[in-house]
Amino acid sequence: MIFNAKDLNQEQLRSRAEAEAQLIYNKPTTRKGRSLETIIETVLYGHVAEQYLIEQGWKDDPRPYKDVIRPDEEPVEIKVTEGEYYVPYVLKRANEAAKDAWRKYPKWLYVFIGDRKTLNYNLHSTYHWNGEKFCLHSGDFVV
Repeated sequence: MIFNAKDLNQEQLRSRAEAEAQLIYNKPTTRKGRSLETIIETVLYGHVAEQYLIEQGWKDDPRPYKDVIRPDEEPVEIKVTEGEYYVPYVLKRANEAAKDAWRKYPKWLYVFIGDRKTLNYNLHSTYHWNGEKFCLHSGDFVV
């Protein structure tokens, strides 16, 4: 699965990212001293993959700070990173977050690689929570 951010509905992408960025900015603990524009840029980078999936027929997860829902109604956490070398770090953080029951972390994790220069994105890997950690899922990608 390869796509370019420029091929997406830019108005929907920006609107969705700005809404989440505003939630982040409104809380000093999540803002962490960043400007609203910096947060919007960060959120946009991750939302490209989410917007792509939404345009492929997935649903936007309406819960605050949640990502998307697959066509089979399974919520999915989407993570975007700039290189394969960061995937272990992404997994480590997702494993830690998923252990916090209050987060209601999805059982599915999809990791995308996003090139900030070319704006090309590709699905790197999918993972499923086994109750202790996210394990690489080798089955078919659900579309």
